[in-house]
Amino acid sequence: MAPKRSVRLLAGGVIVANVIASGYLTFAGLVDPGGLGPGGDTTAARTYAAYVATRGLVLLGALIWLRAVRAWRSLGLVFTLNAAVQIGDAAIGIAHHQLAQTLGPAVFAVLLLWAARPLGGLTWRPGEGARDRPSAPTPG
Repeated sequence: MAPKRSVRLLAGGVIVANVIASGYLTFAGLVDPGGLGPGGDTTAARTYAAYVATRGLVLLGALIWLRAVRAWRSLGLVFTLNAAVQIGDAAIGIAHHQLAQTLGPAVFAVLLLWAARPLGGLTWRPGEGARDRPSAPTPG
């Protein structure tokens, strides 16, 4: 069974926001790595930016694909994994005393976890909380 319409809309909104923000940063990092931080104009920084962009595009592609095929539980899991990445990014922002690089990822982590919960992406046991699976018939 599919989750409620409001949950599907929330998931879609979180995906759109993620694609816009991450897509922008991916594009900016590839085109001008020096604009993201000092020393970004070196060959090593450009190569690293390409590696990071590849990983970001795969995550974004997975979000879009899972929503398109209505794989709700899997989408919840990818939301949870993406939230973990955002929490790590926020920790880096804290370590470097950068407010914007802390708050942006922290807000995205909260949104991603908020959207993951009703999709079953935060459950500890397989099948627990999954709304896209029919329940087992009761005997008798």
